[in-house]
Amino acid sequence: MKYLMSAVALTIALSTPARAAQLVDYVVAVVNEDVILNSQLEEAVDSIKRQIRASGNTPPTDTELREQMRERLIMQEIQSQRAAQRGIRIGDEELNQALEGIARQNGMNLREFARALRSEGVDFLMVREQVRNELLTNSLRQREIDARVSVTDREIDAFLAKTRKNDQATEYRLEHILIAVPDGSTDDVRVAARAEAEQIRQAVIDGASFSQMAISRSDATTALDGGDLGWRTAGALPTLFADEVDDMSVGSVSPVIETGSGYNLIRLADQRGGQAAQLITETRARHILLQPNAIRDEYETRERAAELLDELKGGRDFAEAAREYSDDSGSANQGGDLGWQGPGSFVPEFEQRLAELEAKEISEPFETQFGIHIVQLLERRTRDSAEDIARNQARMAIRQRKIAEEYEDWLRRQRAEAYVELRSAPDLNLGERSEASSQPS
Repeated sequence: MKYLMSAVALTIALSTPARAAQLVDYVVAVVNEDVILNSQLEEAVDSIKRQIRASGNTPPTDTELREQMRERLIMQEIQSQRAAQRGIRIGDEELNQALEGIARQNGMNLREFARALRSEGVDFLMVREQVRNELLTNSLRQREIDARVSVTDREIDAFLAKTRKNDQATEYRLEHILIAVPDGSTDDVRVAARAEAEQIRQAVIDGASFSQMAISRSDATTALDGGDLGWRTAGALPTLFADEVDDMSVGSVSPVIETGSGYNLIRLADQRGGQAAQLITETRARHILLQPNAIRDEYETRERAAELLDELKGGRDFAEAAREYSDDSGSANQGGDLGWQGPGSFVPEFEQRLAELEAKEISEPFETQFGIHIVQLLERRTRDSAEDIARNQARMAIRQRKIAEEYEDWLRRQRAEAYVELRSAPDLNLGERSEASSQPS
């Protein structure tokens, strides 16, 4: 959302002099050089109310919900601005593919899905923009966080030594509440935050709904989802959470856990186990990655990918072209060779294209969050690789945990560095009032 407007609220005076001016819309937050309008906040609040009720919980008060949703919109705006700075955008084609995937998961095509939403009073265009924001956020996280996260063999060894005491395939579904403590807080603030966490824990033990308490009291990004962290292995959880969950039974609530973010509670909602397959199919492929940049926009990048495919089909050496043109610094010097890789090594779009190829076949250009790819499948093999499976699962679990922790830290830094000014509803006679000073918060 990009609006250029003055700092005053949007108002309109009725033409009849005897009638008072009426408020049409107004600014609820200034985020760097952009603004968030009350109309956007109202739409977001209405949407999350429906989601909370659909989950069987009761929404917080309107005042609490507006505050939580305004903060969520501020974080979305900060990330959208950062994505724009990095040249990241989500085109309509990529967005439509994502929406079609959501529709298929619900047993519908896209038109049926849109009609179903409208029949429930949900604005399809708003859902469309929400999905676009999620895709944008995921792409930004991939660029800012995922690419910097690495996992060492020593970390994998330590993880396996610990998890092999138990069933490696066990997954936990946790609910989470965070009482945040800002950096630099006084001892009094920390004591009060811990006391609040202890109070919430006791309320849950006495029969209060954990998910309901998360919605109304948690400062975590998952608060309005009832604190649901989804299914994760122990290795994919923050280390302090993983240490606690080993001793928990389904339905139990942890003691208060102190982390750098504040004071936490987790509830073990469910757990499940499974047996990992021993046979895996590995692929060896090579690819060329083209990314938009300062001198080549998205359209020109697609055009160059199409031209390059024609050259490859005409006999140009793939490895030579990868070394000359690929923007993947990790594989370009190897002629685009990605080595032998097992399931889950690539993003889903990339793995799907690989699965569709025969040996030596070259794909049409396709997009992922990293850019535009041309991939050639070199060969496949199937082998019994129990140890490799265990190490690959460990690597992915550790990486997932690290990414989650890094992302939370990154969000806090971005929020602290942004210029954010909160505004309340204006008095039409006095003008607009700020709720906070015009300083980076």
